[in-house]
Amino acid sequence: MTIDELVSDPSRAKGLVLESVPELLTQVASRVAALKTLEGALLSLMLSQRIAARSFSNTSALLAAPELAKLFGVPESWVREQARLGNLPSLKLGHYVRFRIEEVERYLTERANQAA
Repeated sequence: MTIDELVSDPSRAKGLVLESVPELLTQVASRVAALKTLEGALLSLMLSQRIAARSFSNTSALLAAPELAKLFGVPESWVREQARLGNLPSLKLGHYVRFRIEEVERYLTERANQAA
């Protein structure tokens, strides 16, 4: 049985031979990693296109995660997770996290160019 067959009908997992489960779990982990990489590339592309389409009048302002998320049309949880992982440039001010729009723009543009 293939991963695609199990994704389309998870109830088929009940009939699996126990010895095949470790290999299937390895395939699932690989697919999850590939999907996370794709998600990052697609979000970076989308954000870099939004950046190119906008002009920011006050680029020195610090933005909070909800503001940055709203600006780019992505979930706040994604912004916070990317900052926590070190994938999105941010500043820690005590327990507050803030973002400089010009640093975020530069990072996302570089990331989109690498993905292309």
